[in-house]
Parts: sequence; C-alpha cells; structure tokens
Amino acid sequence: MNKTKKLVFIASLATVAGVPSAAAADSGPRWIPFVVSAHPGSSAVQAECTAAQLLFFDDFEGGEYSQWTSADYGDGWGNACQNNGFSTETAYSGAQSHRSEIVCQLHESHRGYGGVQFDGDTPLEAYTNVGNGTEAPFGIVNTFWINLEAPYDFGDGRWLSLWTTNGDCGWNERVITLGLEDASRRITPAHIVDSGGTVTYSEDAPSLPLGQWVRVTVYVNYHRGELHVWQDGASVLHATFSRPSTDICQWHWGAYASGNNDDVVLYEDDKSIWKLEEEWTDFDVEPWLDPPGAACR
Repeated sequence: MNKTKKLVFIASLATVAGVPSAAAADSGPRWIPFVVSAHPGSSAVQAECTAAQLLFFDDFEGGEYSQWTSADYGDGWGNACQNNGFSTETAYSGAQSHRSEIVCQLHESHRGYGGVQFDGDTPLEAYTNVGNGTEAPFGIVNTFWINLEAPYDFGDGRWLSLWTTNGDCGWNERVITLGLEDASRRITPAHIVDSGGTVTYSEDAPSLPLGQWVRVTVYVNYHRGELHVWQDGASVLHATFSRPSTDICQWHWGAYASGNNDDVVLYEDDKSIWKLEEEWTDFDVEPWLDPPGAACR
C-alpha cells in the first residue's frame, strides 16, 4: 500500500492545558499532518483519520514539572534508594528526557513517578483526591516513550510498573497498571484478571527490549471496560475490565517497582493523552495520534 502525506483537520488544541506552546498559541482550529493511504491501482488518496482532543503533553524539554499535578515526580520517596530528574544522556526527541534510577532495595515499593489528576478534561495543579475525572465514551489514547536498563530478569515477586490509571479520584477503586513481571519482559496488565476481567495477548506479542527507545500506546475506555496496548506499532494485548466509574481521574507513569529491585534506570519522553471524539474500531491498528504519527485507521 502506498503512503503519502496530507493535512487532515482534527479538534482544536488551543484550550487544552499542558499542550506544547506552538499549539497553545493558536486559538483556532489546527491542521496536523497524518499518514494516509492510497488504494493500490488508484490515484485517489483516502484520509480516514480520527478526531481527538489533546488533554496533556510533556516532552520534558522545559526542565520543570509545572504540567504535573503537585509539580514533582516523587523524587523524595524512598530515601537514597531512588532518584529522578531531567537528563541529557539520551532522548527520543529534543535535547533531554526524564530519568529515574533505583540503586538499592527498599522495605516497601519504590514509588518514583509523576502523576496527573484530572478535573473533567483539565489537569489539576494540586491533588484534591475528590471530584470527577475525564468522561470519554470513545476512549482515551495515551502514548509514551521509554528506554529501560536492567541487568536482571523480572519475576518471582520482582516487578516494575510503568503506567497506572484509576477511575476514582480518591483511589477507592482498583487501579489498572501496566508493567513487567516475568522474564519474558512482555508488557503485562495487573488488577484485571483478579477482578473478573480478561487479558488476551496478540500472536507474537513482543517483549520490551532493553537499552533503546520504545513507543508504548494504550487505549483505555472505562465506559466499555476495554484496554488495548501496542509497542512500536505492534499489538501486544487486548483486555476487558469492570470498574464502578466511567471516568478516568488519576494517571501516573515512572519507576513504580517492588522493593527488591536495586538496579533499574528508566528514561521517559514525549507523553501525550488524547481524548477520542469518535469510535476507534480496528484494534489491530495502533492509534498513534502524535504528530507526525499516523492517526489513520
């Protein structure tokens, strides 16, 4: 299938908190280049792209946490066994990324991560742990880039959680997490099967490579109870779950890990949260909405 570039209209990004300055500067609609496909034997280009609203974005180039709820990344947790901050050692885009390190074991879980609480579609400056989050009947897409270094296998009680959501602002529901928990290094959800849900891995689901940048895209829909995950465009898993809430209030990413970890370095870059404004129907295809990613189905 031939591919070309075309400008495709999506929802305005101007009123969204946490977007890049270039997007925030324009109060009108925005045009973003997406990859679109031409049918073989035809000269016509058919654009089938999804309307979405950008709710949050950080590429860590600003060197501060003003877009994050509580304006920090949990560096104070865990005494001297962990630390995190900005790094110019490697980056997916720009000049710097975010780096978290675990250097010794801890009697409790390592919790060096950044979080965002939403009030509707708006990220909050400080945690309230009350209220309502984002209602997204068509689902939310979160894409983030990670680069992981660890000299040992996960498993036998050693795990690393990379992503967490909660529908209840006060943390009164079971969280949903994604991380590594065995030697396969395959991204694995937690708190789904043991709460009545299902997890189905795609055929040839990839493991997470070490020492290189990897794109992870997550589709989550609390209205329909669905979770889908892709790694560098390849489908990893499809899951179903049930929670009392239909909104998503709390998010966090980073080095949340079991206390028996003592040698982990995690780089993170380019985190985005998109609220879909129409159905995404083909879950074999990654809904990568970030420019210049392909938003077309």
